[in-house]
Amino acid sequence: MAEKLSDAFARRLAERDNPPPPPPLSQEPAAVQARVAAWLLATHNVRDQRARLRQSRMLLALIQHPERTTAALAEAAALGVRGAARTAGHLHARRLVDWEERGLCRYWRLTRPAEDALLLVVVGPAV
Repeated sequence: MAEKLSDAFARRLAERDNPPPPPPLSQEPAAVQARVAAWLLATHNVRDQRARLRQSRMLLALIQHPERTTAALAEAAALGVRGAARTAGHLHARRLVDWEERGLCRYWRLTRPAEDALLLVVVGPAV
C-alpha cells in the first residue's frame, strides 16, 4: 500500500527537524593531534603555531604511552633533545606534564588534570 502524501510529508519534516547524529570523531593520530592543537590554542592560549605543533605532538606521544623520556619526546616531536626539553618545560609550566628522574633519564608523564581534559578532547563531546 502506498504511503499517503500527508504521512510522507510529515515524516520528511520530522527527519528534517531531527537530523542524524554526526559521525564519530576520527581516532587517527593526525586527527587527534589536530584536536589537541586546537585545544592548546583555546584553553592555554598557545598562539605560536610551531610551538602548538611541537606541544601537541608531545602530548599525543604521552597519550599513546604513559611515560616517555626526553629523547623519546624529542623523536615524537621531531626536535632535538634540547628543544624537546624546553618544550616539555613549557608543558610543565602549564601543569600538563610532570616528570620523574630515574637514573640518568627524566621520564615525562601527563598530570591527572591533563589526562582528564585530554580524554574529552580525544573522545569528543557527548552528543
